[in-house]
Amino acid sequence: MHDFSVSRSHSRARGWGIPVPDDPSQVVYVWWDALGNCVTSLGYGTDDTAYDQWWTTSERRVHLVGKGVVRFHAVYWPAMLLSAGLPLPTDILVHDYVTVDGRKISKSGGGNHRRPGRAGRDPWHGRGFRRRTG
Repeated sequence: MHDFSVSRSHSRARGWGIPVPDDPSQVVYVWWDALGNCVTSLGYGTDDTAYDQWWTTSERRVHLVGKGVVRFHAVYWPAMLLSAGLPLPTDILVHDYVTVDGRKISKSGGGNHRRPGRAGRDPWHGRGFRRRTG
C-alpha cells in the first residue's frame, strides 16, 4: 500500500469529521484522529514514560477491537505506524459486537445502547471478562 484516502464524503460520514479545506463535500473521517490516540494517549511526542513502557519497549502491543473496525486497526493503523517508523501491534484480537437483548450496542446506530450504571464503563469490562473466563 502506498497511499490511502483519509477523507470521506460528508454524507457517507454522516457529518462526522473535520471539513476538508476547499471541498465542503468531504470530511477527514474520525478514525484518522482516533487511531492516533492509541499512542498519543500514552504520551507519544511528550516526555511521558508511559509510551516507552507500554508501546516502544513492551514485548506485546495488543489491540482489542470490534469486528466492525478491523480494517482500520489491521490495515490503516499499521500503515500509519510504518510510515512514522513506529513499532506495530504484536496482536490484534477481534471480538463480536456487544449486544443487549439481541441488538447491537452502537453510538452510531440511533442510540441503541444502555448505560452500564453509575460505576461507568467498568461493569461492561468486568462482565465480558467474567463471561469468558468463568
